[in-house]
Amino acid sequence: MSVFDLWLPILLAGVATHVASTLAWMVLPHHKPEWKKLPAEDELLGLLDAHQSPAGQYMFPFCEDSAQMNSDEFKRKLQGGCKGMLVLWDTPLNMGKAIGLTVAYFLLAAFLIGYIASIAFAPGETDKLDIFALVFTAGVLCHALGPYPAAFWFRQKTAMTVVDGLVFALITAGIFTLLWPGVAS
Repeated sequence: MSVFDLWLPILLAGVATHVASTLAWMVLPHHKPEWKKLPAEDELLGLLDAHQSPAGQYMFPFCEDSAQMNSDEFKRKLQGGCKGMLVLWDTPLNMGKAIGLTVAYFLLAAFLIGYIASIAFAPGETDKLDIFALVFTAGVLCHALGPYPAAFWFRQKTAMTVVDGLVFALITAGIFTLLWPGVAS
């Protein structure tokens, strides 16, 4: 079977997971505790503006190389106060572009999951439970486990992202199972 035989479940899964993602971030409250306001936001913004800090990704304390990382000064900084990352943007977030890229991501994810399923199963005689299990597993790998390498290094909160990913995997598996070619409902 060709992945293109799965065009309808791919399209519907991509759109449905995008809608679920939008609801998770815009309507449901479970991501709200992940973000907080800095106690001295105004002072920090003033300091960054005063130093004309360019857009980029910053880590603090920062070291240039392993020699500096092993220095007593850097070790003191690590034992001291604030440690973290800061990402500065040069322009405000472009919502249209972000939405478009998110839709493209979910469609690509559904396409690749569909590709895996298309090489694993033939139309017709495939068991629905096998379709669901494979597509759900691929969906978990894609949507729920993907953020972990970055989270390990950059300490991003991931628990609710994993919950979202499991829901996206369930949605994708359900759609593929219901719309698999040649399998009676």
